[in-house]
Amino acid sequence: MKSLKGILLIFVLVSVIPNYIQAQINIQADERIEQQILKKAHKQMSGYRLQICFDSDKSVIDEARNRFIGMYPKIDTYVTFEAPNFNLMVGDFRTLIEAEKIQSEITGQFTIVIVHKTQINLPRID
Repeated sequence: MKSLKGILLIFVLVSVIPNYIQAQINIQADERIEQQILKKAHKQMSGYRLQICFDSDKSVIDEARNRFIGMYPKIDTYVTFEAPNFNLMVGDFRTLIEAEKIQSEITGQFTIVIVHKTQINLPRID
């Protein structure tokens, strides 16, 4: 009889206790982890960009950028600074052929027109 009461008591406890147990989990993570996740969310791929100008004078870069945007408003432009010069890169070309097509169209209109293999943003759909 004692073992039957013990089994019954265990059965009642096993049935009732899970309904009263609540758990809360707090994850404390370094904020740099979230920053890295956000970086990866911005999709990039291997591709090509054209370098069309470099100069230590930012106004020269801005003028070249404005001329290029006037010619190709749907092609993105990127200005970077590598001491002592600013670099103007244009385009997010998936293939070398796409980059060379624009290169041949603008050769002579800008200081330089050099194709660079680099990481690009996913090209625009529009």
